Amino acid sequence: MTPSATPANAAEPGNRERRPPAIAATGICKSYATEVLRNVDLRIAPGTIHGLVGENGAGKSTLAKIMVGLEQSDAGSLSLAGAPYQPRSAAESLKAGVALCAQELSLIDDLSIADNLLLPTSSAQARIRRKAADERALQALALVGLAHASPATRVGRLSLAEKQLVELARALATGASLLVLDEPTSALTVPQSQRLHEVLREQANAGVAVIYISHRLGDVLDLCDQISVLRDGEVRLTRPSGELSEAALIREMAGVDADFEASERGPVAAMPVHLSVHDLRTAALPHPISFECRRGEILGIAGLAGSGRTELLRAIFGLDKRLGGAVRLDVGGTSVELKGTKQAIRCGVGLVAEDRASEGVFQDQGLAFNVTVAGLRRIANRTGRLIRSREASAVAGLVRELRVKSDGIHQPMRTLSGGNQQKAMLGRWLHCDAQLLLLDEPTRGVDVAAKLAIHEELVRLRDAGRSIVAVSSELDELASLCDRIIVLSNRKLVREFQRSELCQEDVLAAAFSEYA
Repeated sequence: MTPSATPANAAEPGNRERRPPAIAATGICKSYATEVLRNVDLRIAPGTIHGLVGENGAGKSTLAKIMVGLEQSDAGSLSLAGAPYQPRSAAESLKAGVALCAQELSLIDDLSIADNLLLPTSSAQARIRRKAADERALQALALVGLAHASPATRVGRLSLAEKQLVELARALATGASLLVLDEPTSALTVPQSQRLHEVLREQANAGVAVIYISHRLGDVLDLCDQISVLRDGEVRLTRPSGELSEAALIREMAGVDADFEASERGPVAAMPVHLSVHDLRTAALPHPISFECRRGEILGIAGLAGSGRTELLRAIFGLDKRLGGAVRLDVGGTSVELKGTKQAIRCGVGLVAEDRASEGVFQDQGLAFNVTVAGLRRIANRTGRLIRSREASAVAGLVRELRVKSDGIHQPMRTLSGGNQQKAMLGRWLHCDAQLLLLDEPTRGVDVAAKLAIHEELVRLRDAGRSIVAVSSELDELASLCDRIIVLSNRKLVREFQRSELCQEDVLAAAFSEYA
């Protein structure tokens, strides 16, 4: 089945009610070091979009992995369209018509888009018909809004948002009858997310069942027919989306208030300049960019995916070669020109990358190693030998300060939730006493409670005199957190907004301005 094909038995309400659940989970239990899922019962009707929400660590991703054979439950059972279903691998689940689009991307950077799209359904013995593969890839790419992309493009050259769209296209191209999407819009802009939602609604109208896992509660409420809340490994609530609100979901899943608004500061112009960027150019940023960030300020960077936001942070940190301009930092009252990453770190600059899985976290190493790796000299003696007591003390203090939930400072990072991994990445630079933090999507893929905790920590750091430059695809986040916002459009700096004059419609208009 092609991505846009319609099953013969399309999902009219009458048919949907008479048919067995697309998938049913009964009494699912799963434990690792601790219990993750506890007697989970869930029914997903065919031709519907079912939202699954909960804090990081609530068990959403584990349940998704069990449904597609990547994990095995300790107890309980699954049924697919009324028949027993117990997949032992992703290949088995795909053969049964169940496809996963995971939160952490599984694309191979060294292969082309077309080859990545072929991987789930091809075998080692099958001969690749290149023309047919490219045509199929073009059809799938057009479906998710990447019609401009060439199937021959190597995936490693794509932005994170484009990779996420390719991952989605791959799931759609399998022709599955059940799609399990784990944080499918975490790296997407609003227009990209809206396009995806249109595609998912078309799929549901054609009879496909969709499990939609997301921390963007507004998206879940707008898109989904039913919503279930997971908390502490249990299903606490399942109701039609029309009967719920963001506030109700947050109370049920996290027990916290959704509202956050950073306190107002005095006039930003009265603060000393900490970072000065003058006519900066790189291969990815052909138009000179100039701006300043002052001490004790949170400066937001807004723009569409591909507008140059990530590339700007990389250029400031020294990861990308500069073709022109200068980056200067005030270090103890002296203006220092930054010329490389090592110098930037020595001068108190830290970068939390957008894609923490591939550019930040050492997944197989422990929490302590991940927090201290950039500042090992701080916990070593004069000969460079690591002092374990210093390490334990430093990490334990940061874990308390950032409220990182773990089973201990040596717990492997891959077993921590996304929110706790993100806090650990922030802790890495606090351990180094970084005074300028460059944050690329600092709350990407984290739950509401973790997002609020990160926001509160950033405001505390701002009030303590540190400077923060933050990229975010969520305008609500920038509006509530930042003292100023600059907007990039098609790799040009086009507007600057003071917090007092911020209007989201104006920010969006500026973000689109250079694409006309």
